[in-house]
Amino acid sequence: MPMPQEDTPTASGSSTTLPVAYHVPNAALAFNTYAAARQAAATHLRRPTIPHPSGLETLEEVSHVNALHLATGRSPTGLGRAAQLGADVDKAADEALSNLPPCQRCLALARSEGYNIIAIDLTNKRWKERWERLCLDNGSIDTTGAGSDDGTGLVRSSSRGTLAPGPTTAAWTLQEAEEWRKAPAFNRAEVNITRVEESEGVVAILSQWIELDAIDEGVRLDSEIALQQEVAYASHIGISHVILPPPSSDPERRVFLPDYARAVANCVIAASAGTAPPAGQWITLSVHLPVSSPYEVARKLAKVRNSGGAANTSASISSQTAGSAIRVDDDWAWDTWNVIQQACAYSNRVQLTLDLAYPLPGPSALSRWASEPVSALFLPSTTFLANAKGFPVLSKAAQTLLKAMMKRRPAVILSEVDSPPVQHTRGGSNAYLQYIRHLEKTMPADTPIDIFAKGYSDWLQAPLQPLMDNLESSTYEVFERDPIKYALYEEAVFNALQARVQGGYSSTSIWVCGAGRGPLVARCIAAAKRARARVKITALEKNANALVVLQEKQALEWGADLVTVLYGDMRTMAIPKEKADIVVSELLGSFGDNELSPECLDGAMRFLKPSGISIPASYSSFLTPISSAKLYAEVMGHGSNANTTEAQKLKACETPYVVLFQAVSYLAGKGGRGSWDSVQASWAFQHGPADVASPVCDAQGLPLTNAHNVRTSSHTFHIPQAGLCHGFAGYFEANLYGDVNMSIHPDFSRHSKDMLSWFPIFFPLREPLYLPAGSELDIHLWRMSSARKVWYEWYAEVYMPLPLAFASGMLPASQTSATSAASSDTVHGGLPHGPTSSSEGATAATTAASSENGHANFQNAPATPSLLSVHQTNSRPQSFAASASADGIVRIKTGMSSLMNPGGRSSWIGL
Repeated sequence: MPMPQEDTPTASGSSTTLPVAYHVPNAALAFNTYAAARQAAATHLRRPTIPHPSGLETLEEVSHVNALHLATGRSPTGLGRAAQLGADVDKAADEALSNLPPCQRCLALARSEGYNIIAIDLTNKRWKERWERLCLDNGSIDTTGAGSDDGTGLVRSSSRGTLAPGPTTAAWTLQEAEEWRKAPAFNRAEVNITRVEESEGVVAILSQWIELDAIDEGVRLDSEIALQQEVAYASHIGISHVILPPPSSDPERRVFLPDYARAVANCVIAASAGTAPPAGQWITLSVHLPVSSPYEVARKLAKVRNSGGAANTSASISSQTAGSAIRVDDDWAWDTWNVIQQACAYSNRVQLTLDLAYPLPGPSALSRWASEPVSALFLPSTTFLANAKGFPVLSKAAQTLLKAMMKRRPAVILSEVDSPPVQHTRGGSNAYLQYIRHLEKTMPADTPIDIFAKGYSDWLQAPLQPLMDNLESSTYEVFERDPIKYALYEEAVFNALQARVQGGYSSTSIWVCGAGRGPLVARCIAAAKRARARVKITALEKNANALVVLQEKQALEWGADLVTVLYGDMRTMAIPKEKADIVVSELLGSFGDNELSPECLDGAMRFLKPSGISIPASYSSFLTPISSAKLYAEVMGHGSNANTTEAQKLKACETPYVVLFQAVSYLAGKGGRGSWDSVQASWAFQHGPADVASPVCDAQGLPLTNAHNVRTSSHTFHIPQAGLCHGFAGYFEANLYGDVNMSIHPDFSRHSKDMLSWFPIFFPLREPLYLPAGSELDIHLWRMSSARKVWYEWYAEVYMPLPLAFASGMLPASQTSATSAASSDTVHGGLPHGPTSSSEGATAATTAASSENGHANFQNAPATPSLLSVHQTNSRPQSFAASASADGIVRIKTGMSSLMNPGGRSSWIGL
């Protein structure tokens, strides 16, 4: 179970309000006084509001059910809307604002309207003009032949080394360009922010015209110099968050995407030890990335217009009036981000500004962004639709995405709200902010799990070592906050007692093994009262410190005649003369067995009568592949210290962690050639009285070895959409007694609602695995044991299933021949194997049973069948090998991981 520490850092930011930024136009920064800005806004910056078609005056009212908007009242947001303030802005306020620097003046006005921060271009057109003059020659001379000589095109800077002075390129310009490259620096008039005190509350947008992936080599190199210059300047004046220019979506420039990624990486990665990168040590770089390919959207929109199918659509490609005709469902955005992220070694300082100004892709493509470090959402006014009354609203898909992101509190940047589309006839420029605030207010209330786990999302915790370490009182207190778990235990004990009363038993002996501070003892007493059963309870605990609490409760609450408190380890304690009717334990971990419940209960089961009951009766473990750049960065960050040894870095990557998932996306889908489940059962354990199937024991009734608790499993998952696998998520389900079950399964229809005690477990991979769309991921997992420890090992392989006729040209003839005749056990033969597991001593009879749920059988050691509530079947029909050969499918391996944690070298649980 997880152990959230009381001093864990809280979630970022103390405010509960979603940060919303107003994108300040450059023109608004040019005015030195508030009055001048107001006058300019009235004549130049402010676009006149289009009257409502009905001709009615705007009234204060409730608009479409999607949003609440105030249609009247003052709604200035920045200098561009300052004219709306009117005569009620007194002279004192005017003087106070006029004395502020331009950035802070804009921030003050934006905050007065409900914005938290502002987004400002770091530079202005003077910088662009100088860069183009120095780096792009508009003349007609091109001694390399790389550019145009007709005077109509730009001679690109790839020719800068041999470019001779021409009609428009003076020798002194070439000299100036080289001096800039040697020591890049701004002129004061080229930047919009000049002082450190102006940087508070500001997100800086770097020059969006910079082409880090330009076709021309010289432009790329000069763009990289310009980028480093801007990043270094932003860092110097105290800007904490900058937005980088977007990469191109033109297919011709895809080959230069690594150039873009390398340039970004060089901003945050130091060239050598002891040196600082251009971004310094703390500034965050956010890549401005459209959610869909602008190139493909423009191409589709042009096709729609040429066909006459959308004659009335807006000229802007971000207009959604063309509907699904211009939706782009390709993987451009995700693939682009994947290249950048990996080049930057998953640095937590390189994040995403997701631009929603383009038609949104389908739900499955959008869901992948849940696992990426999205620090901001860029929403121009053209992103919004108009509802029936002319107010701006977001589409259902955009609402869903925004609400999903709100829990992670990205900044929402509203842009062009002073120049709304013509269809937004009501609400004014402030309607966009009001709509975002409305969505925020209508977010579902936090669940008990949200409240309990606030601040623990995506925080890595090593699982407990319950046998090696004695838990602190604060740890017990955290566990005891979960009312659901203990209510389920009480119900299980109540049902067991009720069955015994109905069976004619006059009294029941209950042993609570691992009693801790006594919550299970209290629940057993409550269950006995409900069942009107006579009980005698024995509380066994090995933690000497917790024993004092048990004795205190025995003396003051329970009474010595009802509860006996014993000090000892259930694995080594002598078998009592009078055995127990019921043994109750709460030793489960996030993966079911990862806190050594099987090993502990091997000892406790000796206390049971032949007809006795174990609560829990059994439990199963489940596995699924996940993508989480944040978790991977956190794992890799464990070895970021310069003094960290290679062994310590390896240990961080080979340790399973308990994590409350948030920035995670699930990669597997139900289906594929084997109709595989997206979350698959790995293995199970069952506990009850000793029988003939029990392992060989010594004179004390203890197993001679722990081999019977070894488990292995293999899984094949269908990957419907391209993704990057960073590891595997593990869960468990437990059958306490009868039909009382307890689950942390990710399927909410199976999950025990509001149960807080367990977060999932995360098995990381040292290197991420790229999973193409339609691929199959094989995961192999082992639970191994020696005399002193238990550990997990894991390994993964990626395959592409292809028709044999297509794959025959990719394989040697011998392999193709072998593949076509392969049996269902062949690894490279392309025949999928469903989730299976085995352990020492398992027999075919143990695994023959099947049911209707689509899981493959899995094998277990004797007396450890799967949960009754978990239906597992063989996902392969008996004739699968023949049908696969008939289908002519072969699997081509495209990737594999290293074997993680061999021999328990990095992580293990001590016995």
